[in-house]
Amino acid sequence: MACDFSALASIDPNDPDQAAALLQQCTATLTDPVLWAWAIGFTIVGALVGAWIGKRRNALKRDALLGAALGPLGWIISLLLPKGAAAAKCSQCAGIVDAHDAHCRHCGANLRT
Repeated sequence: MACDFSALASIDPNDPDQAAALLQQCTATLTDPVLWAWAIGFTIVGALVGAWIGKRRNALKRDALLGAALGPLGWIISLLLPKGAAAAKCSQCAGIVDAHDAHCRHCGANLRT
C-alpha cells in the first residue's frame, strides 16, 4: 500500500487494520533517512547558491536565506530584488555606515558633504 491520496480514497472505513497499515506506511515514508538526506542536501545547495548570488549583490544573508527556504524560486526572487546598500566608512570616526545614510549613526557627522 502506497502513502498517497488514492490509497486514502480506497481505504475501507469499516476496517481499522487498513487504516493502521496506511498510517504505518506513511510514517515509514516520512521518517526515511534517504528522504531527509535529500531535503538537507537541497537546502544546503539552495543556501550556497543564494549566498553566491547575494555576495555579488551585496545582500549575502538575505539571499542565502531565500535560497535555503525557497530553492530555485528564492534565487529568482534574489535576482529581482534591489541590490543591497554598500557599506561605507565615516570620515570622522571610521564607523561602518550604509552608503545611503545622511548622518553617521555612531558620531552623528554629516556624510553628504
